[in-house]
Amino acid sequence: MKRSIKLIILAITFTLLSIIAGCAKSPSQAGKPEEKPKITIVHWQHHHEARTPVVQELAREFEQSHPGVSVVVEPIPYDSYFDKLYTSLASGSGPDTFQIAATMALEMINGGKLAPMPDSIYTPEQVKNTFLAWTVEPGFKDGKYYGLPTDVQTLVLFINNEIFKSIGGDPQNPPKTWSEMEKYAIAATKKDASGKMVQAGLDTRYKWAVYTAFLYQNIEGPVVDVSAKKVNYDSPQGLAAWNFVHKLMVQDKVDSPEFMTGQFKFELKKALFYINHPVTRGRIEKMAPGLDYSVAQLPMPDGKPGNITVGHSWMYVVNKDSKNAKVAWEWVKFLASKEAQIKWITKAGDLPSMKALLEDEALWKDPKAQVVRESLKYARPCQEVGENDVNKIRNEIWDNIVLKGMKVEEAVKEGAQKENALIAQKLK
Repeated sequence: MKRSIKLIILAITFTLLSIIAGCAKSPSQAGKPEEKPKITIVHWQHHHEARTPVVQELAREFEQSHPGVSVVVEPIPYDSYFDKLYTSLASGSGPDTFQIAATMALEMINGGKLAPMPDSIYTPEQVKNTFLAWTVEPGFKDGKYYGLPTDVQTLVLFINNEIFKSIGGDPQNPPKTWSEMEKYAIAATKKDASGKMVQAGLDTRYKWAVYTAFLYQNIEGPVVDVSAKKVNYDSPQGLAAWNFVHKLMVQDKVDSPEFMTGQFKFELKKALFYINHPVTRGRIEKMAPGLDYSVAQLPMPDGKPGNITVGHSWMYVVNKDSKNAKVAWEWVKFLASKEAQIKWITKAGDLPSMKALLEDEALWKDPKAQVVRESLKYARPCQEVGENDVNKIRNEIWDNIVLKGMKVEEAVKEGAQKENALIAQKLK
């Protein structure tokens, strides 16, 4: 009996010692700090062959400087990007951070989709002091900023110097007014014996850039009045811009939709002028390495002093439903940092949004780049509500004027009514 009791006591003692030993940390574990749970930031943006590798590179750098954080970059084809984004946000399954056109910011802010920027990232005053105003204004409401800029571009005029000189132009003295540009465009337009166009005065395949430039140069107030939920391009100033489109395309016939349809007219040395974003330089120099061309500020409406161009940019924003909003904002700040912007400029052809980078002479070495730098200083931010739908409406105005022979006032009135209805729907 005594022996049985002893055996039971020994068994209990052994069990207790085993439990204690199992709970104790080994010497190697005792000094090891407990690992923090990993934070994953899911980042979406539309795929671009130059920009996707840059954002992936930046994600790895951010992870190195933020232990315990993983950034999952999901590039999505442009054609399906917005459908997928809106669907995911509506279902509450959207990414932590994502890229939107700056013109979409107000709609998303009003719709409660975006998280405001905390002061720990930048105070509103710091944003104003750090970034070009037109790149951040679209994401500002009620004293708060909701995004930081990326994919910054302006509009400039590209000139084929060989064609320009052949009609008496001087590349050192590009056209300064609409009438000067029109005069040279008419002189450069050529047709063969059958009347078929063989050279255009103005490459208008990117018609958005053409009519948008004219509208923003000629309309002195807002092109889109958000408070009134209406467009102003059906005003006398707006109609004057659309009438200039009509004059160039219908009366002067400096380009034709039937001439080299879908082809790169300017890059193939078949057009004198071309209005597009500065990033176009990369394509020109790749497709036409021997092309002698220059970059100039956009010609202004006759009688208007100074310079005006259009600034178009995108924004990185944070999902209001993100469970890791603090870290998500740190990631957005990193994407718009000085170091990141230099990568965007040198590797993706973007332009800077930070004021300090305009003074970095290493970024603006050649004359073409210096013209681009100047354009950043006086750009007007593009104003649209519902970007893709707006582009369809305004392109339809162009087509009605240029292809269908509709009267300018009638085409513009019809388009303005459609866009006003769109604005009311988006901002309800």
